Amino acid sequence: MNEEALDLTVGVDGIKDGYRAILDTIFCSILVFDGNGQLIHCNCAARNFFHGLGIDPERAYFTRFEAFSEPMAERVDLISGKGRYIIELEGRQVVCNVHPWVIDGVRRGTIFILHESMHSNCIMQELDVTNSLLQEINIFVESSHDGILVTDSQGVVIRVNAAFERAFSVLRREVIGRNVTELIAEGLYLDSAALKVLETRETATVVLEQKGKRLIATGTPAFDICGSFTSVVVNIRDITELNDLQSRLEHQRMVAEGYIRELTFIQSQNAPGADFVVHSKEMQHIMDTIKTISQVDSTLLITGESGTGKEVIVNQVHRSSNRRDKPIIKINCGAIPASLFESELFGYEDGAFTGARRRGKAGFFELANEGTLFLDEIGELDLDLQVKLLRVIQEGEVTRIGGTKTLHVDVRIIAATNRDLWQQVQEGKFRQDLYYRLNVINIEVPPLRERRDDVIPLAVHFIEKYNQKYSKHKELSMELGKILRSLDWLGNIRELENLIENMVVLVQRDVLYPEDLPPRYRQSGAEVSPCQVTVHGIMPLKEAIQQVESQLLCHAQEKYTTTREIAKVLGVDQSTVSRKMGTLLHR
Repeated sequence: MNEEALDLTVGVDGIKDGYRAILDTIFCSILVFDGNGQLIHCNCAARNFFHGLGIDPERAYFTRFEAFSEPMAERVDLISGKGRYIIELEGRQVVCNVHPWVIDGVRRGTIFILHESMHSNCIMQELDVTNSLLQEINIFVESSHDGILVTDSQGVVIRVNAAFERAFSVLRREVIGRNVTELIAEGLYLDSAALKVLETRETATVVLEQKGKRLIATGTPAFDICGSFTSVVVNIRDITELNDLQSRLEHQRMVAEGYIRELTFIQSQNAPGADFVVHSKEMQHIMDTIKTISQVDSTLLITGESGTGKEVIVNQVHRSSNRRDKPIIKINCGAIPASLFESELFGYEDGAFTGARRRGKAGFFELANEGTLFLDEIGELDLDLQVKLLRVIQEGEVTRIGGTKTLHVDVRIIAATNRDLWQQVQEGKFRQDLYYRLNVINIEVPPLRERRDDVIPLAVHFIEKYNQKYSKHKELSMELGKILRSLDWLGNIRELENLIENMVVLVQRDVLYPEDLPPRYRQSGAEVSPCQVTVHGIMPLKEAIQQVESQLLCHAQEKYTTTREIAKVLGVDQSTVSRKMGTLLHR
């Protein structure tokens, strides 16, 4: 700018250095024309604007208004000095706001404020997008079923939604602009989540009870892009119905699981190979126990004489449990030499000992992982192995022989024995700590002679089993059934099964009678065999029955000392024996 122009510019009233500095901070282009239509000042943005048009700002001073743009000169009225126009400058669309320049009531010229239309459009578009987003957010907030409360960084409520009003029975005008501490003190609002967030700047969750409703409130801190704490957003959800629904679902789940257990138990009884026959009250009690323990993994100890069906019970427990689809591994502790038992139980690595497999071998615990491990004849296990077995049961971990890697195993342990384990503990032959580990749940299987009601059902079951196996059609006669029921069965179920198989295979006729029994069984059952009754003449049937009953009672009294024993051998109730013996004494 030349010296003359500078002096003239400085001398113009109102355009002082301080104002120039202020005008230069404005991003819009500002042009000041005097009353003659000559440019006397432009700010920094205008000078940049001139450069964009290819005009030297220094030479633009004192240029007349018409020289800048003919379209502008044609449309803009310098006389009135007021208006808003959109004009073309060098192919660029410009918005021109015109204002009169008045000082002390005297018009000194005209002020032009220019900005590109495209820039304005972008701003307007951004504003439209922002407004649209705000409307969407407002819709989301107001339509939410969860109550929403927003406070500033000082805890002053700046917004709540309709769900919040319903949850706390308040109007938004009653809470907006007030601090949450005031609202809590007045009982309008019970949530302390907002206070916790204000104190800690961390997310906080609390559970509230509000007029019979159960609410869960979660407060979340909000931060700006600089990381400064700005506000708290609290989400409040009514979980009353959710809790009720959860309770109903839990009840339905328990009912369904009960049905599943019952169905699984029934299926396990009818599954192929299921030899579990229940008729006596003693075995029914055992069946009820199995149903109870089938859904837990507690260690089980089964005791009873040899041949009473302990392994059948093990199979039934496994088939009824949640592990039924996993393996069941059975080990006879008395059948494996002590020198080999450890390697069979825990497995071994390659080269652990002479003769070991090249790739090692998994032990029974690994093979039974997630399933059931049955340790039969546990009373015959050596004391040294009892220590190692106890460690695995306690820790649930096993290490192969010759290895260093510890393997976690999830195994249910079932043990069985025909010995008196507690007596062995007293004698120092069985570890007391292992005994207690195994004897968490105990099932004692009574011998067959103590549950005679199971004899005939078992006999029928075995006849059907071997009929199918050998393609036979054998049937049990009533007379043979009575004899089988009277025997002592020292070998228990195993002895009965072997006897039935023998008769199914060897007897030629289809119906099995007492005379088809092997000799030693016929002699044992002679006292109750109907073949021993001999008729020598004719007499009234009632009198004959009385005489037979009298003879049977007399013979039974000679052999047995109690009415209970007599009732068992005669196959009647104890009360029947007592009544008939009383009648016999009064004759």
